[in-house]
Amino acid sequence: ALARASPGPHARAWRRLAAMARKILKGRKKAKGTGVKQSLKKARMEAKAKQKGKKKALATQGAKTAGPTAAPTRATVAPDGTKLTKKQLRELAAMEQQHRDMYHAEERILLVGEGNFSFARALCQQLGTGANVYATCFDSERTLNKKYSDAAGIRAEIEGDLGGTTLVSVDATRLHSVKEFRGTFAKIVWNFPHAGTGETDVDKSIAEHQELLARFFKSAVKCLDPERRNAAIHVALKIGEPYKSWRIVQVVQAACPQLELVTVVPFAPTAWPGYAHRRTAGFSERFSKDDSEELAKGAKLFVFRRRAEARAR
Repeated sequence: ALARASPGPHARAWRRLAAMARKILKGRKKAKGTGVKQSLKKARMEAKAKQKGKKKALATQGAKTAGPTAAPTRATVAPDGTKLTKKQLRELAAMEQQHRDMYHAEERILLVGEGNFSFARALCQQLGTGANVYATCFDSERTLNKKYSDAAGIRAEIEGDLGGTTLVSVDATRLHSVKEFRGTFAKIVWNFPHAGTGETDVDKSIAEHQELLARFFKSAVKCLDPERRNAAIHVALKIGEPYKSWRIVQVVQAACPQLELVTVVPFAPTAWPGYAHRRTAGFSERFSKDDSEELAKGAKLFVFRRRAEARAR
């Protein structure tokens, strides 16, 4: 998943994004005397009212199509092909539920650095609605479709069937540049950030990704809803190197002292039916399979929130 500073060629795209965000968050038709917050509050109430019925509809629809459903399908074998024991199945079920419980339909959720948007679709299906889900990627629409042949279809499903919003050409380090994003979201999520520059020098690559994370958190913290005590920033990273050397906790402490790490939980790809992890460079059967096999060694979800003294200001 890619997001980095967008130079000159992206300036026009970024201005278009700002205009789109204003249009989406404010609503096409605004009643006299109402503003962005009122429109969003109304959308949350409507999403909550329709949540039960939409979950049933999605489950029925999913049974008739090849796409994933809101009901998770748990794996019964380990990545190495061995059958899971009953104890392991119970542990997996608990891990999946813990991951799903991180998100709620009434919260405004911003996803950044999406690849083929399959996580965004799975999230919308799990919530029963995409009314409060805003999924974004760094790539332009042309580049996105070239990298991921299934992205256009998934985006159409998110917007047409699930009521979500997808945006392209969004720089995760400049989220606060969109006025309507500032102070808006309950959750901001970046699954598996990567600069995508192809830097081969290990030390330079580590420094590059630490800078990317620092710039992201500095921008994202300005977009958290100040009225939500539990508003949080989520970042998923694979286990092992080079990700361990990125030292995400130390990077966040230095870049945003007003944030603190509140928990680290396993990232459970099986909790999200239809989710397929994608590399920043794009998808190719020569390098990866059409699933989340690359996460077999494990991944962690880091959750950061504003410190109590920071919320009180």
